[in-house]
Amino acid sequence: MDKDTVYAVVDIETTGTSVTDGDRIIQIGCVFVQHNQVINHFETDVNPLKEIPAAISRLTGITNKRVRHAPLFDDVAGTLYSLLTNTVFVAHNVNFDLPFINAELERVGYPALPIAAVDTVSLSQILLPTATSFRLRDLSRLFNIEHDNPHSADSDASATAELFIFLFRRLRALPMVTLQRMIDLQADLPLQTTTLFRVAQQLNEQSPRKLPDYLYIKNGLALRQPAPLPATTLAEPSKYPKTKKQKQKLMPENLEWRPEQAKMMNYIYNNYAEADRHPVKHMIVEAPTGIGKSLGYLLPMAYLGQTGRPVVVSTATTLLQEQLLDQTIPLLNQIVPFTVNAVLVKGSRHYLDLQRFATTLNVAETSKQTQLLKLRLLVWLTMTTTGDLDELHLATYRAPYFQEIVHEGAVTVDNPFYDDDFIRRRDHRMAQAQVIIVNHAYLSEHALALGEQLQQPYLVIDEAQHLTESTLKQRRTQVKFAQLLNELHHIQRDINREIGPSLLRLFAADTQATLTLHRLLSASQTLETQLTTLVDHLFLRFLANKRLNNHNQVIEELVSAQALTEEIDRSRTIDRATMATDDLLAGLNALRQRYDQQQAQFTSAERYLFEQVNTRVHLFDDQMGQLLEILRQVVDQAPASLFWLTMNHVGDRTSLQLASGLLATEGFLSQHLYAGFQPVLLTGATLFSSGRSQYVLDQFDLQREQTVTHRMRSSFDYGKQAQLLMADSGPNLSRVAPADYVTYLSAAITQIAGAVNKQTLILFNSLSVIEQVYQQLVTQPEFARRDIFAQGVSGSRERITKRFATSHGAILLGAASFWEGIDLPSEQLELLIVTRLPFDSPDRVFVKANYARLEAAGKNPFYNAALPAATLKLRQGIGRLIRTPHDYGAVVILDQRLVECQYGQSILRALPAELPKTTGDIGTLTQGLINFFEKKPADSATPPRSLI
Repeated sequence: MDKDTVYAVVDIETTGTSVTDGDRIIQIGCVFVQHNQVINHFETDVNPLKEIPAAISRLTGITNKRVRHAPLFDDVAGTLYSLLTNTVFVAHNVNFDLPFINAELERVGYPALPIAAVDTVSLSQILLPTATSFRLRDLSRLFNIEHDNPHSADSDASATAELFIFLFRRLRALPMVTLQRMIDLQADLPLQTTTLFRVAQQLNEQSPRKLPDYLYIKNGLALRQPAPLPATTLAEPSKYPKTKKQKQKLMPENLEWRPEQAKMMNYIYNNYAEADRHPVKHMIVEAPTGIGKSLGYLLPMAYLGQTGRPVVVSTATTLLQEQLLDQTIPLLNQIVPFTVNAVLVKGSRHYLDLQRFATTLNVAETSKQTQLLKLRLLVWLTMTTTGDLDELHLATYRAPYFQEIVHEGAVTVDNPFYDDDFIRRRDHRMAQAQVIIVNHAYLSEHALALGEQLQQPYLVIDEAQHLTESTLKQRRTQVKFAQLLNELHHIQRDINREIGPSLLRLFAADTQATLTLHRLLSASQTLETQLTTLVDHLFLRFLANKRLNNHNQVIEELVSAQALTEEIDRSRTIDRATMATDDLLAGLNALRQRYDQQQAQFTSAERYLFEQVNTRVHLFDDQMGQLLEILRQVVDQAPASLFWLTMNHVGDRTSLQLASGLLATEGFLSQHLYAGFQPVLLTGATLFSSGRSQYVLDQFDLQREQTVTHRMRSSFDYGKQAQLLMADSGPNLSRVAPADYVTYLSAAITQIAGAVNKQTLILFNSLSVIEQVYQQLVTQPEFARRDIFAQGVSGSRERITKRFATSHGAILLGAASFWEGIDLPSEQLELLIVTRLPFDSPDRVFVKANYARLEAAGKNPFYNAALPAATLKLRQGIGRLIRTPHDYGAVVILDQRLVECQYGQSILRALPAELPKTTGDIGTLTQGLINFFEKKPADSATPPRSLI
C-alpha cells in the first residue's frame, strides 16, 4: 500500500452466510477509490442457480424473478478477478466478503485473489471510538452518507467507499505520536488493516502537518486541551419571570407552552426564594411525562443560583446525566438572560487514569480485545476533554483490562500526568459550575462531602423513585469468596509460575527479596486455607440442607447476626486471616523497596509483572476489608443492618457470597444525604401510589409537617388517547401449575396481540416465565411474519430495545427494567400487555426482611409496602405507553385480581381517572382492542413541538 494504491471497496449479497454449505452470491457491488476519490464502479446481479430464501429477499429486495436472467458467477468471475487484481480489497466485515469471493472464484477455476485487504468495521471502531453503533446503516446516518438501499450490494459498496475515504482522512489527521503508538502495538486486526497505519504515517512524513492548537503532547500521548467553562455574567441577578407573559417572552418559539410546567416552576421558586415569608420546606413534586419536568425545575433553580449557591442535580443513571448536560442545559441557556455553567460528575472509576494507561502501552498484549481497546483509547484521547470512559459506549466495562486503567480516585504530585489528570479536571470544573449533575449512586456515597465542599448547595433529586433503591444498593457490602480465592491464585502464580515470567525468577539474584517472596507465598496459602474453611463452615451451617424445586435456582438465605457470630467464632478463621493479610501487605511493602532500588534494570514487561502483583494484593486487601466491615456490623448488631448468604444453585459452595446491607432508608437519608444541603427537592414522573402521601414520605425519609407536596396534572388526554382493558377471568394464580400458567398466557397473548398488528410490549415479573412463553409464541402461525424479542433470550436490554424501536408490528417480552426507563413514543409502542400485577416476591431477602420489620412495628406489610409498591410499578409500566400528546395505545391487564379483589379498586384509583376502562374475558378484550384501533385518529402520529 502507498499513496497511489487503488482500493476496491466491495460488498456482496448472498443466499446465506456459509459458502461451504452451498450458499451463493446474488449481487456484487464494487467501488474503486484512489487518492481519496471514487474513480470507478462495478455492480451486477448474479444468478445463484438456487432458490433465494424469503428472509434474504425481504432483507435485500432481491427476488428469484429478478436474478432469473442475471449472469452466472462463472460469467462474471473473469471480469471480477481482473478488476480486483493489484488493488487493496476493502469491506465492512472483510473476513466475510473476501473469503466468500475467493471461495466462489476457486469453485469456478480461478485462484484466490493474492491481494491485501482492509476492514472498515475495525477502522470505524478505532477511529470513531465514541460511536454508538458500527453498523454501516448507522454510520452512514451519523455522517450523512447517502445510503438509500441498505443490504443492496451497490448501495452498501458506495456507502462503504464514502466511509473509507472519511476514515482514511481521519487516520491521517491523527498526530504522529498517536500513529506511532498505534503501530508499536502491533495489533492483530483483520488481514492487512494495520498496514494502513504505516501508510498514513508515511504520507504524513512526506507532507508534515502542524499539531492543532486543541491538542498537546505529554509523556508520549497526544491529549486534548481542556475546554474552559463559558464566562458567567457578573451583573445584578436577573429577576425571575413569574407570569405567563414573562416566561413566554423568554421561551424559544419552537418550545411548546405547558401550563403545568409553568406552575411547577413557580412552586419551586416560591418555596426557596421567599424564605423571609415562610420557612423553606422539603418538596416532592410529581411531574408526569410530557409536562417538561427537567426544565420545570432547572429554570427556577438557575434563577435561585444567581446568588452564588450552586445546584446539585442527581438523577438515576449516567445516561440521564448526559441527557441533562447535552439537551436541557443548552436549552436553558437559550432561555435565561445569563450563562449557566454545568458539569457532569461521576465516581472516579468512570474515568481513565492516564499514568496507568500509559504503563499498559509498554506491555505486549496477546488479547485481540485488549489490543483493540488500546487503539480506541489512543484515538479517543485526542477527542475527550473529560476522560469519562462512558463516552466510548462500550457494552461492558468488566473486561480485565479496565481494572488496570480506571482511576482509583487519588493522584499524587509526582504523577507524570498530575496536571492532566481527569479527576483533577473534573474537580476544577465542579468548583466553577453553577449546576453539578451527579447520579444517585454517587450522591449516596459523597453527599456530605459534596454538601461541605459546595457550602450547602441546593439539591434536586430527579427520578426520585429510584433514590431509595439506589441508596440501599450503595450501602450493601458484598464479598464473593471465589473472587478472593481467585486473587490469591493469581498472586501465587505470578510469584512462582513454573513456565514463563515469575517474581522468583525476577529476583533470583536477590536473597532478601527471595525470602520476602516466600513469605508472601506462605501468607497467601494461609489465607486460602482460612477462607476455604470459612466457606465450608458457612455452607454447612446455613445452606447445606436447602432444597429447591429448581436445582439451578439462586439461593438467598437471611442469617441473623447472632448465628453468624457463632459460626465465625466456631471456625476461628478471621483472626488468622487478618494476620495473614497484614503479613501479605508487609511482605509487599518490603518487596516494593527492593524493587524500587533495582527498577532501572527491569524490562517493561518485568515491571508490568510486579505492578500486576502489587495491584492484585491491594485488590485482595480491599475485598478483605469489605469482609471485615461486614463482620464489624455483625458484632455491632445494628438493628437497621441485614445479613444474607447467596449461592448460585444447590450445592455450589464455590459461588458462596456473604452480604450485608441497610434494611430501610428511614433515618438514613435525612442524616447522611440531605443534611449537607438546603431542603431537598424530589421529583419524578411517578411518585405517589395514592392520594395519601405517607408511603412516599416514608420512602424519602421526610416528615409531613416539614414537607410540601405537589402533583402536577398530566398534559395527555387519556380519554381520547388510551384505553384500559382488564381480564375478569383466568387461572387462580395461587394454585395454577407453572406449566398451565405459561400455556394460558401464551394462548391469551396470541389471541390478543395476533388480532392487531401493533408494536406490543408485554410485561412480566419473571424471566423464566418469559423464556417459556417466548418458546411457545415463536411457534404460533399468527406471528410468523412478526419479530419477537425476549429479555434474557434475544440479547441485552439495550440491544433488543433498539431493535424493537426500529421494527414494525414487533413483540417484546420484558421484565424488571422494562417496567420503566424506556421511551417508545408514537407508533414505536401501541399495545401494552401486563401479564401479572407487579407485586414483589415475598421470598426475596429484602422483601421478607422489610415485611418482618413492618410487622414488628405494628404495621400491615401488605398495605404499607406491598400494595403501594405494586401500584407505583403498575403506574410506571402503563407510563411506557403514552409518551406524547399524539400517542395512541391500549393497555391489557391479564391479572383478574385487579377486578376481583378489593385492593384492585385502590390500584385503579391511582391510574388516570379519565382513562376508559373495559372488563371481560379474553374474547371480549380482543374485540374491544380491535374496535379501539379502528377508531384511531388519522393525525395521531403528528410529532409534537420541542419539549424538555
